[in-house]
Amino acid sequence: MSIKFSCEHCHREVNAPDQAAGKRGKCPYCGQSSYIPAPVSDEDVLDLAPIDEDEERKRKAEIEALRQAEHDLIAEQRGSDEPPLEQRDDVQSDDLHHFVVNYCLDMFAGKLDRARMHADKLRTFGPAGRQAIRDFQSGKVTEDALADIPKPVLLGFLKELNQY
Repeated sequence: MSIKFSCEHCHREVNAPDQAAGKRGKCPYCGQSSYIPAPVSDEDVLDLAPIDEDEERKRKAEIEALRQAEHDLIAEQRGSDEPPLEQRDDVQSDDLHHFVVNYCLDMFAGKLDRARMHADKLRTFGPAGRQAIRDFQSGKVTEDALADIPKPVLLGFLKELNQY
């Protein structure tokens, strides 16, 4: 029996002998070194935990409350003498963090159209927008609202946003 896995670099399917499990080996397609995982048996696969509907409702209510608070804050700021972000010449990355947070929350919730809207808006700010993303990637900035998103998933969202 052999171990089937995907190469870390070229993502092609590779077969390796059982005795190679836990070691590194060269991919026959791209020649790069890849970790060869241990074979997975049906015993190793865990069933997913059921979704806690009450917890899910609370999480969605919290996200909606944060969106409303953001909306109210933006409306309050527009009521002052300060122009909207789009009309300012001095936009900094911390002015744009809310776009990054909303993008990640929408991606996690499966609201892809809303996430794209936030990504499009962030992109219009050029270097300041890219810096806002890097602030989260580096850990310089954190947001409690993103705590429910598993770290690898969050980093994947940020990487995708940075490439957008």
